[in-house]
Amino acid sequence: MSTLQPKVFFSLKKIIFFSVLFGFIFSLSGCGDFVTETDAGECSNALDGREYDTALSACTSRKDKATAYMGKAGYDIVNLLKASSASPSAYTAPSGVAIGTDDISGASIMNILQLSTDVISDDSQRSTAITNSKNYLDNASALLHPYLNDNSSPLSADEILLDTFALAFSMQLYQVITYDNATTATSVVPSADNSGNLSCPEVDGSDGNDAQAMLKSMDGHLWSTERNATQCNLMKTTIDSLSTSDKNAVLVELANWASAGGLLPSAIRTAVCEPLDSLLTYLSKLTDSVSKLTLSGDNTEAITDAQTSTDTLLKDVGCKE
Repeated sequence: MSTLQPKVFFSLKKIIFFSVLFGFIFSLSGCGDFVTETDAGECSNALDGREYDTALSACTSRKDKATAYMGKAGYDIVNLLKASSASPSAYTAPSGVAIGTDDISGASIMNILQLSTDVISDDSQRSTAITNSKNYLDNASALLHPYLNDNSSPLSADEILLDTFALAFSMQLYQVITYDNATTATSVVPSADNSGNLSCPEVDGSDGNDAQAMLKSMDGHLWSTERNATQCNLMKTTIDSLSTSDKNAVLVELANWASAGGLLPSAIRTAVCEPLDSLLTYLSKLTDSVSKLTLSGDNTEAITDAQTSTDTLLKDVGCKE
């Protein structure tokens, strides 16, 4: 109960990996005409020329506008070809430094969207670019997803794929923005001293040169202890904002929760659980979108595993019964 379970992120990694792989195959085989099959005239020329702002003004169909937003996010054939020449590898934690495991799903998506540290070395500029890319992906999905189950104006196969990629990529960038902060904590639950002062102890040795080389903010390499730090500090901040009497009461409840499980104390539940609610929303929409595609075997299993693991995570951190 005291450590944020990493398995949800590995299951999400499976679904993201499938989405990325499917995107490569679909785009490079000529079936995924996300950029090349457009309306005639100015819209077509703008999309083909990667002039996506012009396309947003000139294009009228939801597919073409969504394609333009995807392009602004970094998802187009040119970047796919660039990304195909290299892919990130997981780091191995330095000897004697328990920073956990490295989930490279974010790094893989950032590589495709040309947001990696190799492309944008400045941390601040990369952070801004990641946020902008996520917003464009959200804009693309917002044009498409509402029609997923609309029989009066059904999505085409290409539009469903666009929606699937937009949701999958945005979900992963959301994790990067939320968790990839180059800080660590040994537990998801704050530690309290005899006076009730809370802290989120960092992993021993995480400030060393070897560890710091791997704990780079917004690089897409999400360490399990980075996620611990985010959740622990959010819980600490929320508890510290309470009055002394409420804080003491919550600490007692939290001690019981740590051993018994269930929902977090109501005084802190909303603030602590809100980020994971957003993750679940992305995953739910993604599952709906993928359900409209022709998938079987491991592909379907990846979706089911992700749903199960997300449900488990929400329960483990006290955000769902």
